[in-house]
Amino acid sequence: MPPASPPADLPQLALSAATADAYCEAILAQRGVETWWYLTGLAPYRGYSRPFRDRTGRWWWCVKPHFAWPLDFFEPPARAVPPPRVKCLLGYQDRVAEDAGDSRVWMNVILDTRGYDVTSVEANKRRAVRKGLKELELTIVDPGDSAVAAAAQEVWVSHVQRTGWNRPLTSARFVESWRQLARTPGTTVLAARDPQQGGLLCAWLIGRVVGGVAYVDTIASHTERLAKRPNDALVFAFVAGAARLPGVTRAHYSLVSSLGPLERFKRSLGFVPTAFPARLHVLAPLRLALRRLRPGIWARLRGEGDWNRVGEETEPS
Repeated sequence: MPPASPPADLPQLALSAATADAYCEAILAQRGVETWWYLTGLAPYRGYSRPFRDRTGRWWWCVKPHFAWPLDFFEPPARAVPPPRVKCLLGYQDRVAEDAGDSRVWMNVILDTRGYDVTSVEANKRRAVRKGLKELELTIVDPGDSAVAAAAQEVWVSHVQRTGWNRPLTSARFVESWRQLARTPGTTVLAARDPQQGGLLCAWLIGRVVGGVAYVDTIASHTERLAKRPNDALVFAFVAGAARLPGVTRAHYSLVSSLGPLERFKRSLGFVPTAFPARLHVLAPLRLALRRLRPGIWARLRGEGDWNRVGEETEPS
């Protein structure tokens, strides 16, 4: 399928792209950097999620302390080998063929981004996307610039206070983490500014393009600066821009959550909740404890239930 023509209002964004090797090695070259920026405020200890290789060279990361997933969950490996046990003492969950799975991992994905354009968005979301593209200035910013990071932190604090998700971070930690973004290939920070308010920063998005996949890492918006639809514009612009890069054919926007409005937002922009077949390898005592004492967590880990229906009861915005 040939690339679709971008909307007239879509800015030309030179997104950064990297191989999995380049991306992960850059993270490992820096102290305490998480595999994904959003984990910076959620980490139980610094650097818990850092990537590592198995003996075939395949990359993994810890989604929970000492519990690992492969970096690329889209396809089962040609040759499946376990990750180093010392890196995942509690276990791991690997992508497998459909007939080999004992669990499912629900992720929001676009399996073919080629031709992604405004018609890929739900009909009732297109006006919001066009409004954001028309009324806001979308640009790539340098996360290593202290002034950029300071403005971004203000937005982040507002976002955390509104949503109750994640932590605001100290100024020093926020600025440090953004400088680390600047040193990580495959990373792009997009900003949505309001030209009618002197370029006031409304929202920002951290996107990663790694190994042919466009990942929405983190998006944050200021509570008082939502009227011009910066979130819609940023996600659309990132996916549309990534879809025009050579070799980028897929997009990923986190696990499916239990938050209906959030899942409606993702779906309205073209992401589809998809169950990937997987196989669980969990330390036996932990498996027993979860099944008996925390059955809800165990069911979530196994991907039980219709996670593709989260948000169906919520009216689209």
